[in-house]
Amino acid sequence: MPKIPKPLNDKEVKAYKPKEKRQKIADGNGLYLFIEPTSRKYFVFQYTSPIDKKRKMLVLGDYPKMTLKNARDEAFELLSNVKKGIDPRLRNTLDEEAKFKTLALRYLQIKNISDRTLRGEKRRLENHIFPYIGNRDIKTITEAEIIEVLRLLEKKNKLETLNRLFSLLNQIYKSASHITPNIIQNINYRYTFKSNKTNNYPTLTSKNEIKLLLENIKNYNGDIRTRYALKLSILTALRPMNVRKLKWEQVDLVNEVLKIEAKSMKTRNEFILPLARQTVELLREFRELNFIGDYVFSSAHTSKRPMSENTVNFALRRMGYAKDEIVAHGFRAMFSTICNENIQNHGLNFDIIEKCLAHKDKNKIRSAYNRALNLKEMKKLMQWWADWLEKLEE
Repeated sequence: MPKIPKPLNDKEVKAYKPKEKRQKIADGNGLYLFIEPTSRKYFVFQYTSPIDKKRKMLVLGDYPKMTLKNARDEAFELLSNVKKGIDPRLRNTLDEEAKFKTLALRYLQIKNISDRTLRGEKRRLENHIFPYIGNRDIKTITEAEIIEVLRLLEKKNKLETLNRLFSLLNQIYKSASHITPNIIQNINYRYTFKSNKTNNYPTLTSKNEIKLLLENIKNYNGDIRTRYALKLSILTALRPMNVRKLKWEQVDLVNEVLKIEAKSMKTRNEFILPLARQTVELLREFRELNFIGDYVFSSAHTSKRPMSENTVNFALRRMGYAKDEIVAHGFRAMFSTICNENIQNHGLNFDIIEKCLAHKDKNKIRSAYNRALNLKEMKKLMQWWADWLEKLEE
C-alpha cells in the first residue's frame, strides 16, 4: 500500500530553502511542491494519463503568487477529470481558447485605450487575478470565486483597485458572451464590497513593485521636469510640498546637502538632508537642462511658480497606478518601510530613519534635549537607500 504523504502547510512552504539539487515535496492527491536551486518554488500536478497510461506532470503556478490553497483546489479539479477519463494536458490544449487569461488578454488587445492604461490594466490582472483564475476555463468560474479573489484586495484596503478590476472583469465577461454568461452582472457591488474610501498614503514595498515603478518613471514621456521630480521624490523621501517648492538656493551641491528653512517645513524646524551621490548627479544633470527660475521644478506655465501639487500624482495615474496603490506622499512610506526592514544591513537605527524623514520626536522631553544633527549617519543612510534603488535598476 503506497505511503500517504503528510499534507504541507503554509509555514512549511514558506520556510523551505533551496539546495544544490531540485527538491520535490509531496502534498497529496498528485500535488507536489518543487524548489529549484535558484530559489524558485512552484506547484506541480502529477498523474497517470487515462489515455496512454503514462506519467505526466502539469506546472500549476509559482509560489507565492499561487497559494497552497489555490494549488490544492486546482489539483483536486484536475484529479477529478483524470478519474473521469480526461487527460488534463489534452484538455488544456483543447480548452486554451476558453481560458480566462487567454480571453482577458485578447480583450485588452482589441480595447481602444492608451498604452499606459493598457499596461496598468494588464499589471493589475497579473498581480491580482491571473494567479487565482488565469488558467481556469472561464465557464467553470463561479460568482463566489470572483468575490473571494476580489475580497483579497478589500482586506488590504485597496478599494480603488478592487473597483477598477470589478469593472474590467465585467468588460472581459461581456466580450466572452459567446462562450459564457456574464456572471459579473449578477454581483451587486454596492452590497458586496466596502465603499471606496481614501487610504492613508498607500505605497509599494516589494522589490518587484518598486523595480517596475523605477522602470515606469524612466520611460515616462510626459514633461521632463515631472520625471526628475519623481526621481528626486524617491531618492530624498521629502514631503511632496518640499519637492515641488524646492528652490535652487536650498540646494548645496558643493557640500552635497539640502538646507530647507524652518518656515518651509511642516515641523517648523530647519532641515538639513545629506544627499547621496546619485541624488547629486541627478540635480546636476537637471540643472544643465537650464530651466530658468528660482524653483528647481517650476510650473509649465510660468517660472515664477512651482509645479502644481497634483503634478506628481497625475503622472502616477498616467503610468497606470491607482490612488490606493501609490501617491506622491507614499514615497516616504516606501523609504521608511524598506529602511526599517533592512536595519541589519545598513546598521542605522530607527531614530536616524526618522531624522531623514524630518519627523518630529513625539517624546517632547527627548526632543527638547536631543539637538544632534547626526549628518554623518543620515548621509550613510541616504547613500544606502540610493544604492539599494540603483541595484534594483541593474
